[in-house]
Amino acid sequence: MRAARSPSRASGTVPASGACCGAPVQGHASASRHRSRFGSERRIARILHFLRVPYTRRPGCAIIAGHEDCLHTKPPWLQEIFPWEQRSLSVNGRRMAYVDEGDRSGRPVLLLSGNPTWGFLYRDFIEPLRAAGYRALAPDWIGTGYSDHPRVDAALTLAHHIADLVSLMDQLELRGFVVVGHDWGGPQGVGAALQRVERLAALVLMNTWLFTGRLSRFHSSPRPWTTWHAPLLGPFFMRRHKVLSHAGPSALSRRAMTESEARAYHHVFDEPDSDHVVLTWPRTIPMREGDRGWDDMQAIERRLPELRSVPALLVWAPEDEVFPIEFAHRLKELLPQAEGPVPFERARHFLPDERGPELAGAVVEFLGRKAGARP
Repeated sequence: MRAARSPSRASGTVPASGACCGAPVQGHASASRHRSRFGSERRIARILHFLRVPYTRRPGCAIIAGHEDCLHTKPPWLQEIFPWEQRSLSVNGRRMAYVDEGDRSGRPVLLLSGNPTWGFLYRDFIEPLRAAGYRALAPDWIGTGYSDHPRVDAALTLAHHIADLVSLMDQLELRGFVVVGHDWGGPQGVGAALQRVERLAALVLMNTWLFTGRLSRFHSSPRPWTTWHAPLLGPFFMRRHKVLSHAGPSALSRRAMTESEARAYHHVFDEPDSDHVVLTWPRTIPMREGDRGWDDMQAIERRLPELRSVPALLVWAPEDEVFPIEFAHRLKELLPQAEGPVPFERARHFLPDERGPELAGAVVEFLGRKAGARP
């Protein structure tokens, strides 16, 4: 069964709630709410444009004569530890940054990060994949890294992120691709793959989820999770004091980061009003029926049987309190062909950051057995 085609890139349209993976919309009310949010975003964008206020901001950009000038490159200190070129494409009306390294005839491997990280999370993967003959691509989701950072959150839903990745995949004409997903990179990457399932070659999932109806202790605890969802306290802690964007990777890691590594994560959110996605993502996790993102996640879960012939690997940090090992066991039930879960000790939530070289080696070995370096 072929997946539904993506929305038109030219029109910049995005699937409504529940339709992120080619599934029908789950009721008119959900679609109406989505259209209302998207319409409000367009109105805000027009007002900001009229006032000559940039609707989005990218790290390294300056406002010159009322317009955004993005001639600046990565700062020298970042270039030393993340030397690859940041390319970009227009996806659904915004610029999406990505790293693209390796032989263009090699099998594409999409390295997909989550909250509050960007392509820098996979800095230890790019060279091993390139050396093994693969094409390593590390996109920055809209709102993160060197992509556009919308000043409103209506375009930062699960369905929007999926549509953005599908647009990137189509424009780059990726075939025989591999999805490597951590945190939000799991559902957003698999959601996009389900729209192009005939092109998918393999899956690698780590400390993520693809289902509803299960909460970790972290997600159900009064602190920090419930606090982040509070109407006033959430923005106060998450955006004004940048609790997650500036401290999250360090606080949820076992290994002490270097000063440059920590700076690499938070400098992309240093601009005022640049971190809507950091708060929107937690509030989009579908913990209960009716939550924003619930219908979209259920649409992904319902279609997972279509992936049971796709080689898959589960690698996990058992010490992760955000997505504990029980989440890996649930994924194994949904994807019974998957190898693993392979435990990686001495790591917490940000597994690629803490055990990058060993994890990259495991991914290269798995792909060598199951997919090969040529699509």
